[in-house]
Amino acid sequence: MSDKTLEAWKNIKQTQQKYDYFILGLSSALFAYLGTRFSPEPLSLSQSSFELAALTCFAVSVLFGIFRLESEISVQSTDYKKAQAQDRLDVVNKIVNLPYRNIDLDSGHEISGSEAREHQEILKEFVTKSTAGLEQLGIRYKLYFTVRNYSLFAGFIFLVVAKYIALFC
Repeated sequence: MSDKTLEAWKNIKQTQQKYDYFILGLSSALFAYLGTRFSPEPLSLSQSSFELAALTCFAVSVLFGIFRLESEISVQSTDYKKAQAQDRLDVVNKIVNLPYRNIDLDSGHEISGSEAREHQEILKEFVTKSTAGLEQLGIRYKLYFTVRNYSLFAGFIFLVVAKYIALFC
């Protein structure tokens, strides 16, 4: 990865994280605001019922916002470990293809071709499983994003409807 590409990726990640924190903060603030002034009443087509729906939507948005942040940590951790394993696999692939004695970079001892092939298989399996794991994490990550945003939007709608109902009742 070139330096410009790496810097662009870092900027995108920072912007994404700031956005996630902003949305989580907004959801939390709206939940706290509405929760402190909410007084339960029997369910009916009233302001209280719509505020309860908004409060529920904001709670879901906060919950899935936290899940999204945790998922982001898992994705980055898995991606980092995969990159490390891929780097080691590249070194082991070179060792396997060379006819002379080689040194294991981890232990500093001489490594045979059979040991290198064993390391190669383990690393290949890890990289493959990491890739599959990242795909699963990515699916959940997108789901959390969607649920968080739609529930926040629905909470806004319910809150606005509650305010309008208060005007007419």
